[in-house]
This record gives sequence, C-alpha cells and structure tokens, in this order.
Amino acid sequence: MAYNDIEIVHVVAMDQQRCIGVDNQLPWHLSEDLKHFKRITQGGVIVMGRKTYDSMGRALPNRINWVLTRDQCWQADGVKIAHSLEKMLDQACHDVKQQGQQRLFIIGGAEIFKQTMNIADRLELTHVDLTVQGDTFYPVIPDCFNATQRQPMQDEKTGTKFEFVTYQRR
Repeated sequence: MAYNDIEIVHVVAMDQQRCIGVDNQLPWHLSEDLKHFKRITQGGVIVMGRKTYDSMGRALPNRINWVLTRDQCWQADGVKIAHSLEKMLDQACHDVKQQGQQRLFIIGGAEIFKQTMNIADRLELTHVDLTVQGDTFYPVIPDCFNATQRQPMQDEKTGTKFEFVTYQRR
C-alpha cells in the first residue's frame, strides 16, 4: 500500500525490548549503524518529529528534512515544517516526486512510527542485541511484515552484536 505511489520506509534501530531512545538520545553508538542509516537515506526525503530533530541538533545534510511540530512558532535552519501529519506526508511525498525519488523515509520518533505503521511499506530496522532502560519504544511489528533480508553485524569497538533487517509488507 503506497502513499501517493511513494514507498513509505521506517528507518530505526531498536534493542531487544524495542527501545529506540533514552532521554531523547540514542542509547548506543554503533558507527556501522550510523553509516547504514546514511546509506539508506542519503539524497532522499526524511520526516521526523521535533524531538527527533532536537536529538540530532541540526538538519541532516544531503536530504530534504521535514519536521512535524505542534508549535506554530518553532523554526530551524534547513528544515521544512508541518503542523499535521497528513500535511507533512502530502508535502514530503510531493518533494519525493520532485526529486525523482520513489521512497519517503520516516526516521522517528515513536509517535510518528506508531501513526504511520499502517501506511509503511518497508521497515529498515537495526536490531541491537542489548536491553536498555529506555523511555521511547518502537511499535510492535505487525504480522503483515515479513523479514526479507538479514545482515548480522558486530561493533568493532564494543563487541555489541546487531543485525540489519529489512521487512516488507505482504
């Protein structure tokens, strides 16, 4: 089910309990995961909530950055702003088409993942082999998604094991 003929893709890393954040930060630093995220989203259109943007502290380069916020006065350099999810998705999909792209990347946070799960076509998840005491969680992956690709990894510095998994909607 594509949104305006655009593939909707969630891109996120989570622990064994689906934790994606602690105090508005990533709970780990895995350089290969960050490189993987960059490879997937580079040159594309990304959408996120304001808290996700705040956790990064800046617009990500070589991407069109969309930020969803309720705050009518909020501004940031290098981002496009929307005040409703529907409007953001419509406008971001328009940007995807203008760029000659086929995918829209949703990069967080938890509430946006939850609200867009029903329109997501693909999930690009990094399963981190840790259990973190976090405060932000990815939704349960619905049964309508099948894992189609797996790539086991291990961080050279920490020894942390993780896996890149692609899920496709059936």
